[in-house]
Amino acid sequence: MSFQSKSILKTVAVTLLCGLLAACQTTGLKPGSIQTNYAPAGWTKKTSNGFTGYVCHAPRCKSDRLIAHGPVKVSGDMEKAIKDGVLSRELFNAIANVYNIASKDQEKITITRRVVKKDYAGFDFTAYFKDREGRIWMTGRFIIQDNRGSVLVAASRSRSVANTYFKRYLSNTTIKRLP
Repeated sequence: MSFQSKSILKTVAVTLLCGLLAACQTTGLKPGSIQTNYAPAGWTKKTSNGFTGYVCHAPRCKSDRLIAHGPVKVSGDMEKAIKDGVLSRELFNAIANVYNIASKDQEKITITRRVVKKDYAGFDFTAYFKDREGRIWMTGRFIIQDNRGSVLVAASRSRSVANTYFKRYLSNTTIKRLP
């Protein structure tokens, strides 16, 4: 297995961990809830197990980059709990801190802010994990509608690049509530 494949697998594993932090049961928003026209020239689109990703490998990009969205398992009316403040940024950071300590600084996730919109609620987060070449940074958003959830994520070797591509992805993406 190549180094790039291992890095992508680790990125997917951290994304799944992020999903576990969001609780468990129903997966994914309704089909068509997330619409994007994000597809930069030279990037490869891949779909697997409900996740859709856009990958750009070096030398096309200065370093490997990944943008993806996919389902997250949730239970109950998580959207209402987030909007009512029952599930807070502080609570999720306390849960994540247990994992961060257990990984001995090899992996870390931090919820950066609560997001409440007309069509959904959720949390923005940053995360990283270490491999032989250093850290792989991720910036993302959990999107919750009633008892369904998805995650949007951007990953790169650079924190600022991950942030930039995440913002670009969000600016080219609409999230709507379907009946």
